[in-house]
Amino acid sequence: MMTIFLEYFYWHYAVAPREILKIMRNYMTARWHQFLIGKHFRTLFAPWHRQNPSDFGTREQNFGDKIIDSLADVYIRLIAAVIRLMIIFTGLLVELLTMIIFLVLFVVWLAWPMIAIYSIVKGLSML
Repeated sequence: MMTIFLEYFYWHYAVAPREILKIMRNYMTARWHQFLIGKHFRTLFAPWHRQNPSDFGTREQNFGDKIIDSLADVYIRLIAAVIRLMIIFTGLLVELLTMIIFLVLFVVWLAWPMIAIYSIVKGLSML
């Protein structure tokens, strides 16, 4: 009978916490890939969907048209950078929340047997 409790406490405090941390790492990796954080960092100032307004001109352009197209290209890239930064910050916030949730779960997991034992002892003392 005593070996069952010892095996349970070994599992609860040695095996399960390691598995909880593995699951947390999997969730963190999934969130990183879900929001494409690495890709958005690499392509921060790239044109949105690889399209520049200057790519759509079919007629002969003069110098003024080329300057206006270049300014529009820069403007579109800045808007794309702002959108990508918002996605990156949202993804990092979701990662932070995921980490906090798992750390709270981890602390509750480690404290749960002590809370259960305390509750049983307290309940028995009330009888």
